[in-house]
Amino acid sequence: MDENEKEFDEEVKSVEEQNIEEQIEEGSFVEIEDESQEAALVPVHKAKKIKFSTVFMVLLSAVLIGGSTYTIGYYNGQINLNESAIEERMQTLLEKNYRAEIFKSVKDYIEESGLGSQVSDADITEIYKNVGNSVVGLTSKTYIYDWFNRQRESQVTGSGVIFDETPELLFIVTNHHVISNATDVIVELAKDQIVNAKLVGFDEATDLAVISVTKSDVDEALLKEIKPIIIGDSDALKIGEVAIAIGNPLGYNNTVTKGIISAVDRQVDQEGNIMYIQTDAAVNPGNSGGALVNGKGELIGINTAKIADTNVEGMGFAIPTGKMMEIVTELLEKGYVARPYLGIGGVNVDENTADLYDIPMGVLVRYVYDDSPAKIAGVKEMDLIIGINDAKIFNMDDLTSELVKYKPGDEITLRIIRNEKEEVNLTVELGDRSKAN
Repeated sequence: MDENEKEFDEEVKSVEEQNIEEQIEEGSFVEIEDESQEAALVPVHKAKKIKFSTVFMVLLSAVLIGGSTYTIGYYNGQINLNESAIEERMQTLLEKNYRAEIFKSVKDYIEESGLGSQVSDADITEIYKNVGNSVVGLTSKTYIYDWFNRQRESQVTGSGVIFDETPELLFIVTNHHVISNATDVIVELAKDQIVNAKLVGFDEATDLAVISVTKSDVDEALLKEIKPIIIGDSDALKIGEVAIAIGNPLGYNNTVTKGIISAVDRQVDQEGNIMYIQTDAAVNPGNSGGALVNGKGELIGINTAKIADTNVEGMGFAIPTGKMMEIVTELLEKGYVARPYLGIGGVNVDENTADLYDIPMGVLVRYVYDDSPAKIAGVKEMDLIIGINDAKIFNMDDLTSELVKYKPGDEITLRIIRNEKEEVNLTVELGDRSKAN
């Protein structure tokens, strides 16, 4: 075992011992994960069967106290890694015993394959020379009025990537949260040229947006130097491959950082709406919407600094170009992405609650929206959703993850428990969220 492996092993062991000591001092290894279920976990005897209506009222009360009510049909795509999420991830890694063996295997793989050194500084200079003009800085301005009716200006900076064009327009992809609710979007092109942009469309669920710039607004000489970036194959990425991030961190336009692909198909949010690329290339606030390119200078991802916690270093995430192209193609066609809509609100029946009241795990329907696909199909309040087609549903995250696999107009079979024990299968034709009232 070399010094790096030994040091890595000792650090992991130290963290494990510290966690155990802290838990012993607190007197418990048990943590309540969902405060909304706390009211439902009071020990009771099962000698008397509890009615479904009682379960519903208890869960409803818990929701009103804890605030964990969910609505299916609209996902806002706001993803954050907070301190508790980071601690939970660290604990998971410790429990899985990711020690020196994994460290050594990754280290050996990178050294043997030559992936860690396949792109020199000279190559990066050439890559930037080829793609630098395709990456732009963005400033989103929002105007609000204070209590004294005085206008105030708020600004958000970010990045964007020119990915397509027509004879009249340049199309730029960025993160939705960069331009969300903006009154004006200003684009900073190469050579410090400033132009206004117009919104083409956005998809909040994937945090992507497309804006356009009119070519006639761009200096003619500069326009000849600007070209859409080449789109690479994100599905072909390998761990350890060089990754280069270009963007506008903290307002410093066209900043270049280098790293490697740390992981692919990384699920960050519970819904699993996107499987991200993870990189250790520095991705900071302002990099959102910028380019992640490979050693060939091809775009492989859109940097999304928004989901990187400020307390974490060496963990940046990017939306793969495979997913990006799927979304932006639809945005260019119609300005929005059609999302499936069911039209119910519900609460989770977790394992403890299910055991306590002798019912299956699932999603208990709290309300059904008028004229929604669920309403038309016959879904009722207090129905317990336990499956979609052959997939089992244990909670709202499962329901959301399953629904995103379908498109508006698709038919699904909703499996529910009604009136305590009656299992009912309902055929639901999913609606289009963008057209729902």
